Amino acid sequence: MATTDRDPGQMLDWDSDLDWDLGPQRRWNPRVVLLVIVGIVTVLAVTVIVLQTRRAESKEAPVPVRTAPAIALAEPSGREGAAGYPIGFPHSEIGAVSAASATLEGAWTLDRAQAEQAAALYARPDQRKAAREGARAVVQGWRETLDLPPEGKLPEGAALRTQAIGVQWQARSDDQVQVSVLVLVTATKGTGDGASVYSSPYAMNLLMTWLPDARGTGRGDWVNIPDPAPPAVPAAALPDTPEFAAAGWKSLTGPQAPVPTP
Repeated sequence: MATTDRDPGQMLDWDSDLDWDLGPQRRWNPRVVLLVIVGIVTVLAVTVIVLQTRRAESKEAPVPVRTAPAIALAEPSGREGAAGYPIGFPHSEIGAVSAASATLEGAWTLDRAQAEQAAALYARPDQRKAAREGARAVVQGWRETLDLPPEGKLPEGAALRTQAIGVQWQARSDDQVQVSVLVLVTATKGTGDGASVYSSPYAMNLLMTWLPDARGTGRGDWVNIPDPAPPAVPAAALPDTPEFAAAGWKSLTGPQAPVPTP
């Protein structure tokens, strides 16, 4: 049996301990009642806000979206040919990147003569013949992709435009830079009723090397050479997308050289 530790000398004073109020019932003051109700509502509202805040804090923080850095390509010091191909880029990594972008923009076309001229212009002198042969194959490949005649005259309005939209690179030495170029290829099959528009991003790796006399004595420039150990090509994606940033691309800003079109 449980016991209570109590002082035996302490006795209950029935007159004081049980002094209940047996007088007439007090009237309720409406103002007091209103204040009590308002107080209860306030407490409940604060409780709801606190609970919602705690629930919001308990949720995982959103993963920040990775954004791609932006760079400006280098300006060329001159132009070449009727199409105005940019040449004479600075002896720097950005210069190599800019030359690589110009190489793809000039060589990826539906016009065979134009493609050969651009390919040879951005190739080393001892490799220009192979560059022209490769350019012919590229033109034929694009024509077949677009369901156009593989050789000869194109339908009226048929054209292909290649625009650099992203780059990344890795310097191998002061005079050699491996460049990945992301281009947006936009093509039309003609102006007739069956003509259609083709647009898609493509990525390609180019190994650029510096030639001190590429454009004449003392006029150096970057040219494209075969890569003995080509790395994997980064995934193609459009700018301002998570995939673009995740693949490591840098977007391009500022004025860019006009893209020759046939």
